[in-house]
Amino acid sequence: MQESKQQPEQRETPQLRGLYSKVKISVRTLNIIIVVLVVLLIACMAYGISKGGFRVSFDTQGGTPVEMQSGIMYGEKIEPPEEPTREGFAFDGWYLDPDGTVAFDAASDPVTESMTLYAGWRENVISQNI
Repeated sequence: MQESKQQPEQRETPQLRGLYSKVKISVRTLNIIIVVLVVLLIACMAYGISKGGFRVSFDTQGGTPVEMQSGIMYGEKIEPPEEPTREGFAFDGWYLDPDGTVAFDAASDPVTESMTLYAGWRENVISQNI
């Protein structure tokens, strides 16, 4: 009886390319593209940091001036500025619009872009006894 030597089956294993499996471009080229995109992302971040973040300016609408705050990063809160004064009026807080309809709370509202805050005023009522 003759024993036949069986050769183990050799299968071709597919090349594992992960995310690149459906793309008809070489892995080397894709790696170069990824490196370039990472460098661009870092450059964009460096540019944003060098610009000093966002700026918040204050329009007192006839009151005493308030200094602008800059260098505020996304999501940070501003330092509450000193309240402005205006003759005949009482300061009513900071608002996102000149008409004073959307209030801004410096202690809880984060900064997500450069903005101008507007002072809200209410007229002082002086009672006179006749």
